[in-house]
Amino acid sequence: MKVYIKDIRSEGIELHYKIAAESIGLTPDDILQFIKPIDVYAKVERVEKTVLSKTKVSSRYKSFCCRSLVDVERDWSEEFVLDFEIKRDTEYIELDEDIRQEVILSLPIRVLSDEEIKKEAVEHREIIRKFQQSDKKAVRTYQPFADLKDI
Repeated sequence: MKVYIKDIRSEGIELHYKIAAESIGLTPDDILQFIKPIDVYAKVERVEKTVLSKTKVSSRYKSFCCRSLVDVERDWSEEFVLDFEIKRDTEYIELDEDIRQEVILSLPIRVLSDEEIKKEAVEHREIIRKFQQSDKKAVRTYQPFADLKDI
């Protein structure tokens, strides 16, 4: 989406639009694929020679669990700030390509099913519990000269 510099008021402007899921560049052959358009909400402000865009994006994707290969569909959202340096001859800024890159970078590397997430949480709590128990048994104060009386 093009945002003309002259249209940015002192209090900024708010944009709300959608980007087609296909324009992100993920195909059905990829591990993760958007199944809904990307909903973009941006607050665009001009600060001296820079345009800042506080951006929130959300959509829904489908993938498969990397452990159990179960199909997974999940809502997804992310927030980020984009900045564009403007010069005297700059008429507008283009948000879509920078948003596309941020979306790709913020996608999950591994997708887990809800069942696997629960298993992982249980394992994590168990590790913490064991660590806390072993830490209580091993609590000692530092006594550098305690062995001198044995000499």
